[in-house]
Amino acid sequence: MTRISKRNIVDQYVLIVFIILSVILSLVYSFRPLTSALFFFLIPSLYMLARKPVIIKRVLAGSLLFGLLFGFALDFVALLNSAWSEPINQLFFKDRIFDVIAVDHIIWFFLWVLVIICYYEHFFEHERSDTISPHVRWGLIPAIFLTILLLVIFFVSPDTLKFRYAYLILGIAALVPLVFLLFKKPRFYTKFAKTVPYFFFLFLAYELVALYLGQWEFPGQYIGHVTLAGLSFPFEEFFFWILLSSPVILSYYEIFIDDGV
Repeated sequence: MTRISKRNIVDQYVLIVFIILSVILSLVYSFRPLTSALFFFLIPSLYMLARKPVIIKRVLAGSLLFGLLFGFALDFVALLNSAWSEPINQLFFKDRIFDVIAVDHIIWFFLWVLVIICYYEHFFEHERSDTISPHVRWGLIPAIFLTILLLVIFFVSPDTLKFRYAYLILGIAALVPLVFLLFKKPRFYTKFAKTVPYFFFLFLAYELVALYLGQWEFPGQYIGHVTLAGLSFPFEEFFFWILLSSPVILSYYEIFIDDGV
């Protein structure tokens, strides 16, 4: 066993400990969603960045592009259609942008993407370069255009953005880059699949804690529900977020930020 593999094993155990501590602290102190995100997402990210600081530029670029820009568009439409929601008392910033999206959500999405990219870069990317792919502009331009288009439609004809089974439709749409990348470069299947167990454990733990504490809720239309430990949440949440969100985010990352190899 090499020195690097021993170090990675130690880091995996440390990350699992972080999850356990995040669950305990969230339950004991009844954290709000954003506070929980600091423990579930930010602290592990900072740990991994401290262990491999050379990746900071790409990590931040990916987190800003997909967590803030694409994340804003996704969350905006989802909230508008009640695909997910949260009680007002769970927010730190009570005022919502355009009466739809809270600043808490924007920060949350950034931290969510951040931990996924940090984990991927830390354990599965071995290059030392911190170079950002020139393809980033093909992610940045559509993201800005999409955000502007959504806002124009929202102010001109908001009902156009409202539809049933929004979580299902948005989830399927988000899968397109993943399907495209795996079709073009099947070697990513194994690479992405290796990230799923950790994030399955992380996101499921966070999900159950959030439901137990009433941090968020699901008032929309769904194709089914999953019940664990007496807590129920949509099948879409289980499939698109808990199970597949890490490969989805990483497909965007490989296409637009990393080198695609």
